Amino acid sequence: MKNIVNFLKIAEKLECEYRITRMSDNAQQSVASHSWNMAMTAIAIKPYLQNRVDMEKVLTMCILHDLPEAIAHDIPLHQQNDVCRMNKKNQESCAISTIEEMLKNQYVSDCFEEYEKRISSESKLVKALDRLDTTVQHLCAKDLSYVGEYSENFYWKLFFSEDFAKGFDFEPVLRKVFDEIKFRVSERLKNELNVDSNSFVGVENENS
Repeated sequence: MKNIVNFLKIAEKLECEYRITRMSDNAQQSVASHSWNMAMTAIAIKPYLQNRVDMEKVLTMCILHDLPEAIAHDIPLHQQNDVCRMNKKNQESCAISTIEEMLKNQYVSDCFEEYEKRISSESKLVKALDRLDTTVQHLCAKDLSYVGEYSENFYWKLFFSEDFAKGFDFEPVLRKVFDEIKFRVSERLKNELNVDSNSFVGVENENS
């Protein structure tokens, strides 16, 4: 029982680990909130999926995919380079090992490893949901101007690139949802910031 309680104390830290994305109240999004949003999206699109998936595994993976960040912390995408990504991967691997040993439950590490390999239908879907939630926050954020503060519009260039959009093509419902979000964000940019979204041209980062 002590180890379960210790694990819960670690998991709680995901509520205190913040991403750069903003919420509708202008607060920074927590990693826990991000994971929760992914699970909600999975539930919403379930009836429209063309590829058969184990939805229990998808939901579990949504909740667990960023669990190592409770120990290793989040690093914004625009701050990452090859060395940083390698260090991050090693730190997260150590974090998962620590959690697995604590819980005596290999399912946690198996689930995380499956997500990282992106071979199964479930892991591919969860990665797409991970990316999709970032676009949802672009839509929901109270003030969109913050997104342009990072590395010469890094996130806008990524979000509006065709390579990024292609990442949703394996499931038509995902691409349709993304296209609707992208359209609404474009309208917000035009109406609120007088910015033409066509001005953003970018190439997808393979680790996004």
